[in-house]
Amino acid sequence: MAGRRHGRERGKPQAHRRTSYDPSTGPWRTGVVVREQQAVKAITAAERAGLSFAGLINELVRRMEVDENGRPVWADELNPQEELPKAG
Repeated sequence: MAGRRHGRERGKPQAHRRTSYDPSTGPWRTGVVVREQQAVKAITAAERAGLSFAGLINELVRRMEVDENGRPVWADELNPQEELPKAG
């Protein structure tokens, strides 16, 4: 079962563990798993832009186009069969 572990699909939200964040608590600190190719691309892009990795992510999210429901406009392009990275 490539891409599955403990009965759930990798990269999909866990129904029992919703992401929650209270902006009044300050910046959100999270741990993420980034695939090798995307990591190299992101690190290179951040360096060339004079940003940290966090700075790059913040800028990308700031510029991300979403629909009227807050969903990224590119979300329909995702391939659900593509295996996501496994946590270390």
